[in-house]
Amino acid sequence: MAFEIIALDMDGTLLDSRKRVLPSSVAAVERAAAAGKTVAICSGRCPVMVTKYRDELPGVRYAICCAGAMIYDMEHDRVVDETNLDPAFISHALDVAEEEGFFLLEVTSGTGIYMQADEMSQAARCGVGIYEQLYHETSTVIADAHAFARRPDVLQSKLNFHFADVAARDRCRARLEGSGVVITNCERSSMEFSAPGIDKGVGLARLAALLGVPESSTISVGDAENDLAMLRSAGLGVAMGNALPCAVEAADVQVADNDHDGVAEAIERYLLA
Repeated sequence: MAFEIIALDMDGTLLDSRKRVLPSSVAAVERAAAAGKTVAICSGRCPVMVTKYRDELPGVRYAICCAGAMIYDMEHDRVVDETNLDPAFISHALDVAEEEGFFLLEVTSGTGIYMQADEMSQAARCGVGIYEQLYHETSTVIADAHAFARRPDVLQSKLNFHFADVAARDRCRARLEGSGVVITNCERSSMEFSAPGIDKGVGLARLAALLGVPESSTISVGDAENDLAMLRSAGLGVAMGNALPCAVEAADVQVADNDHDGVAEAIERYLLA
């Protein structure tokens, strides 16, 4: 089968363990673009965190951001499609989380991310220390992210809680299960919330429809729990060599890890074959 679109997760996939894009990935993306193929990013990150890498990946126009909730056109800096969480759920989730223990809050609204400076300094404590520099580079710092997130006029496509304690995260998740939203565990002790029915698989299907490509002609590449839907729904699901067992099980094939040219292998072996 000829594939036309490949969707690449970022963390653990397109980015190596030091959060860099490997030269082999850049070269493979350029070859795919020259062949008329579409290479898209499909990440839990918001647009401001994705476009940080735009200059390294000039062959990538579209980004499926916020775990499938948003399609962003990086060439024209515009949101093509977006689905937001219910403000009532956000307020309830914050009530529950604040009862369970300390957590670092990421508020994703529009194309940006809003955070508290005192919470960002606790990133390592909350298992996301590797992102602290990125937070400082891309976040809009506000005095009270919790109050900001509770405002009904602040539309949010995704919400992340990074707990200091895994048990606190698990208690919070157990209390919020059944609410209808999509809840996904990530990092060491974090969880991610998306609107009902939204996941990376849905985001990839929407991009394919936008480009007039059947879903069967898409490839997805990922490594973690929030990649499962797109690994299962794409025409071909590719797990990275560093992928969690659940991602390997959901995928059709596996390539090398994110430090050893796995993305380039996926593009060369399956998109350009």
